[in-house]
Amino acid sequence: MDPLGSVIVETGRCIFSFFFTSIATVLKLQHNTGRLRKEFEKLEDRKNGIEEDVRLAETEGKCATEQVKGWIRKVEEIEQEVQPMLEKADRLAVQGCGPCCNILPRYRLCRRMAKKQLEVQQLISSCCFDNVVTDKKSPVRAVEKQQGPSLAGQREAEEMIEKLMELLKGDENKRIAVWGMGGVGKTTLVRNLNNELESSSLMESIDIVIWITVSKDLDLKKVQSQIAKRLNLELDPNEVIEERAKMLLKRLMMKKFLLILDDVWEHIDLDIVGVPQTDDQANRKILLTTRSLDVCRAMMTDEEIKLDVLKQEAAWNLFAQNAGDVVEVPSINPLARAVAKECGGLPLALKTVGKSMRNKRRIELWKHALHHLQHSDPHVKHIEDEVYRRLKLSYDSLPSKILQSCFLFCSLYPENYSIRTDELIQCWIADRLINEHQPLEDCFNDGIALIETLKDSCLLEQGDCAGTVKLHDVVRDVAIWISTKQGSEKPCASILFTNITKPPKQFSGFSELTVILLVGNPINKIHDNLFAGLRKLRVLNLSQSHIVTLPPSLSQLQELRALLLRDCCYLEKLPSLGALRKLLVMDLSGTRLRELPNGTSKLKKLQELHLSRTHHLETIEAGTISGLQSLELLDMSFSAYKWDTRCNIDYGKASFNEILTLDRLSIVKLRLDKVDSVTLDSAWLMKLREFNIQISPGSCDSNHLATQHDEKRAILRGVDLMGIKGLNGLLDTASALDLVICGGISALSELSIGHRLSSLESVKSLSISKCDCITSLISGDNISGTILPNLEHLSLNRLENLGAILGGMVPRKGCLKWLKTIEVVDCKKLRALISFALLQQVKNLEQIKVKNCSKMKYIIGGEVSAEMIPKLRVIELSDLPMLKTICSRLPAWPALEMIEVRNCPMLTKLPFATSNGVAATLKEIRGELQWWNRLIYSNDEIKSSLQQRFQPLKPLR
Repeated sequence: MDPLGSVIVETGRCIFSFFFTSIATVLKLQHNTGRLRKEFEKLEDRKNGIEEDVRLAETEGKCATEQVKGWIRKVEEIEQEVQPMLEKADRLAVQGCGPCCNILPRYRLCRRMAKKQLEVQQLISSCCFDNVVTDKKSPVRAVEKQQGPSLAGQREAEEMIEKLMELLKGDENKRIAVWGMGGVGKTTLVRNLNNELESSSLMESIDIVIWITVSKDLDLKKVQSQIAKRLNLELDPNEVIEERAKMLLKRLMMKKFLLILDDVWEHIDLDIVGVPQTDDQANRKILLTTRSLDVCRAMMTDEEIKLDVLKQEAAWNLFAQNAGDVVEVPSINPLARAVAKECGGLPLALKTVGKSMRNKRRIELWKHALHHLQHSDPHVKHIEDEVYRRLKLSYDSLPSKILQSCFLFCSLYPENYSIRTDELIQCWIADRLINEHQPLEDCFNDGIALIETLKDSCLLEQGDCAGTVKLHDVVRDVAIWISTKQGSEKPCASILFTNITKPPKQFSGFSELTVILLVGNPINKIHDNLFAGLRKLRVLNLSQSHIVTLPPSLSQLQELRALLLRDCCYLEKLPSLGALRKLLVMDLSGTRLRELPNGTSKLKKLQELHLSRTHHLETIEAGTISGLQSLELLDMSFSAYKWDTRCNIDYGKASFNEILTLDRLSIVKLRLDKVDSVTLDSAWLMKLREFNIQISPGSCDSNHLATQHDEKRAILRGVDLMGIKGLNGLLDTASALDLVICGGISALSELSIGHRLSSLESVKSLSISKCDCITSLISGDNISGTILPNLEHLSLNRLENLGAILGGMVPRKGCLKWLKTIEVVDCKKLRALISFALLQQVKNLEQIKVKNCSKMKYIIGGEVSAEMIPKLRVIELSDLPMLKTICSRLPAWPALEMIEVRNCPMLTKLPFATSNGVAATLKEIRGELQWWNRLIYSNDEIKSSLQQRFQPLKPLR
């Protein structure tokens, strides 16, 4: 072959080889790219799966093993190499394999991809780990012990813990609150509960108990962190609260838990925190401690358990435990007991004071401590820091300055003194703590709201009798301490029941004085200048003192709003009151005044005038009452003043018509000899919010029940019910009716005929006493429609001739259908309480009380079924010598809770037909042990069932 041909052939061979190699290289690159991409995607899937496992494990408080962490690091390294290779391969693929393509870079890339493919395959094959994760921290304990004093051996505390344990049982979600005043031992109680849970059967249904201390300054992130720590869960402190909540929610949704929130001061939105709030049966329970009942309401708790102060014996034991054996030294023991008593049963005070006196053997030190405690002086060691400051937090948390001032006002009263709520509200109004420029009812409602808020905050508590409140002794000490620390903006003087016979001649240097309380002191004379210079005085309370009169300087108190002289039983005369133009309340109840003071008619702002029990009051000057156009309350119950005599006008005395001119009057309490000479029409009575009107000829005394709030009570005493005129309006509007020693009718239903009344439909409470003419309450012979359709409470007392409650054929429709309670005492002729006919009417009956009815043989007559007494809860029977049966035996009692039997010797059987018939609601049967032992039972099962509920009564002395 010629040279030229050889060159051509060789050139062709090279060109062919070049194109063949190029095509092969491109094809190999595409193959390796595909294989690498496929293997790399497998690796990514494995990595993503393992990382997801790690993330889930982290919510369980775990973390990836070191082997897994190393593998993930290698994958991340190879990712940084493979990803650029694949991207470069994709670019070269776009360029194609033309004559201009560069074979060498493709070749090199193809070789590198083949190598990386092997590395990827090795990583894939090496990801079969024995353990992907390991515990990051120690395992979570179901219960974490809380440090604190044990309550073992303290019976009342142990009973409270048992009660809480019982409430926590069951699988349903529950919210329970333990609330009470500061220092009463809420945290200690719940700590002991927490510690006892570890060995409790409750933990069979609870995975974990989470204790969170909340405290006063609520920090939701802090609450989240405490929960997370308990769950071994890490939360990012820089993450927003909502994201943290999602992590908590995810973890807690997998748990059955008890969340204990200690020391809660305000509503906690658990949804924001991340605590599950579903209403399913997941067994998620919340137990919180707080000083405020309002917090319980805001947290929507299902049960609120109030923790009260310790009783005397338990209080002494706690004090002695902290003070040491020195308290048993004979010379110190009485002082130690007195010191302990000053702590008022408050555990925090008992511990603090007890420790401060521990093993002190000098009697002088005990006397010193007692003296300072009795005078509300916090000089006893540590009491200011450990007791007063902690209790002050409740004061600081009150929602307004007004409430704080109302609380401090209560400290003006002495230790353990029950303050009448109406008097307290009067003083608050007078001292401008309640807006005086509103109707009296609104003022009263505002006052009740303030009182309830203070009670809910554990700063006030229920007094010793209804309608009163009081301060706990230590809380009162704190209030006095706060006032002293702050410096009173409105200085007050409070001297109550301190046996003062002579007050100072003048309150010199107290020109800013706004309140003087000199209650219960045997003061018989007030110096002429006592009130001089007290131009800012708003409240003057001299109640229960022995004063006979007050000095003329009283007229200088031109800012006075409350003048309280109740039960000044020697007070006969007052100076002119005309200058007291801002007076809102004047209480002269129980005084010996014969006439109202001069100038009373000029008290244009007077809202309340109290003249009850003024047995010597004979004169009220004409025009006096009509001049009091702001008057809203007039109380002249049991007063001797005669409103209803025609001669009043002739003698220049106030007549009943003056009362009718008072447009703002809403509460009236008075006595009338008769009604035919005065106007008691329905329209006027309907305008009144409350009244207590007694028709009682020649008497200014009675033993009737006091009027309840918003009640309209009519008392007819010693009157001829058929002969008296003008009763229609009173009987039409009265919600409570008392008949005492009345005559003229044999059945109450006769009133509807004699006075042309419709049905006495307004009456809800009816009491009939000593009316010997009454033979039945309702007689079918003299009614055609309903009678007493809205009656709820019936009391029959000493009706000598009462033979039946229902007599004759009584229309069933509406009669007594809302009757709830019936009480019968000393009705000698009554043989049965509830006849079969009456039983058809009283489907809402809840309580039966019968006493001293000598001929009564049975309580409920005829065959009785459960449907006839669906709501009967209480049966109390005493002194019924002929009683043989309560009623026929029932297969079931739907609502019965308690039976009490005293001195009923012939009652030998109880009305239970079978053991299943013993009501599930029955809590106790009370009776004398001798009577109980004589009972006859149908079978042993009934006896056993009832025996568990029996409580023996102590013999009456």
